[in-house]
This record gives sequence, C-alpha cells and structure tokens, in this order.
Amino acid sequence: MVPQRTDTWYVSYVLIAANVAVFIVGIAMGDSLGGRSTLDGLVVEAATVGVAIDVYNEWWRVFTGGFLHHGVFHLAVNMYSLYILGLLLERWLGRVPFTAVYLSSLVCGSFGALIETPNSLVAGASGAIFGLMGAYAAMLLTQGVGLFQTPIGPILVVNLVISFTVDGISLGGHIGGLIGGALVGAAAAQAIRKQQHTTATPVLVAAAVAAASFAGSLWAASRWVEAF
Repeated sequence: MVPQRTDTWYVSYVLIAANVAVFIVGIAMGDSLGGRSTLDGLVVEAATVGVAIDVYNEWWRVFTGGFLHHGVFHLAVNMYSLYILGLLLERWLGRVPFTAVYLSSLVCGSFGALIETPNSLVAGASGAIFGLMGAYAAMLLTQGVGLFQTPIGPILVVNLVISFTVDGISLGGHIGGLIGGALVGAAAAQAIRKQQHTTATPVLVAAAVAAASFAGSLWAASRWVEAF
C-alpha cells in the first residue's frame, strides 16, 4: 500500500537534530528544562507571539516558534512523534515533498496559533507534526483507504481529543497544521496517482499554502491589541 524508499539518510533525522540543538541552545540561554515560564531565554526571544511580529516586525517568529519547546517533556513527545510519522511519510513521499509538507504545515500551525491566541508565546513542532498526520490521512483517503483501517485514524482522534481538552495546548496551532498538511498531502497523492510531477506538484502547493499562511500570520499577529 505504501511504497518504501531505500534512501540512506532522512530529512526527519535532520529536523530532529535541529530541534534538539535549538533546545540545548535555549537551555544555555535561560530556558527551563521543566517548561516553566522565564523572563529571558530563547523561547521569549523567538517564539511565535503577535505583539513581537506586529510591533517589532519580528516576522521570523512565524518560523522559529516551530523549533522551540516548553521543556524537555514537550520536546521528547514531539520528537518521538516526528521520528515515527516523519520516517513513515518521508519513505512514501521522498525527501523534497516531505520537507515541503513539514515546513508548510509549520507555517500553517503558526497561522492557526496566532488566530486563536495572538498574545501567547507559542512554541513547539506540534503544528508541523499535525501536518504530517493530515498529509498521511489525505493520501490514504485519496487512495480509497479508510483511516481506521490503519493506525493513523486512532492516533489522529486521540491527538485531537487531547488538543480540545487539555489546557495549555495550542488548539489553533494543531488545527492549522493539520489543515495545511492535508492540503499538501492531497496534492501529493493526486500527483502520485496520475504519475505526473510527483515532486513538483506537492512542492508548488506547499509553497502556495505557506505563502498564504505567512500573510495570514502577519494579519493575525496584528490582532494582539484586540485580544489584549
């Protein structure tokens, strides 16, 4: 059902290493291992938050927030999820389309988080990881495979229940990433099914989704005054 590529290295490992490296730098700068709020540190300096993006033009926070984490447990859960889902999807899609799914989902997650809570310091790879789930689910559905015929159905339901019921989780970030990943995953599945532009199509769709989400993030960040 899922083609297995035989690549010798994976972008998923690079992304995991990048997240861990950023976390170590953050701890050195004053971030908390336990995830407690601090007045300094890398999370404060680079997490996604509306006022910094809008007033100080720190637009890059739309991207950097997806590589920061509130404590070692937050990091561990996300990196384990990235290891499982990332390798699964990357073996199916290949490096370039997978990278496009991940990065566009990350930006969509920031957009969703800024819509929901523009005044919160939002950090974590969860938006991108929800995007991987969305892409995988869309590709299965495009092939006519029911989600509950595979483990992705229960995994997605459990994660959505947690997102809606547990305090302190960015629901907007999760839903935004999920939608972005599903859009790119559907495009990738159609390209694979038609055997046309199997790399170019998902990359172009991901670029369009990311660009629209980035513009939306700048708009959503400007709402920080209303939400204050």
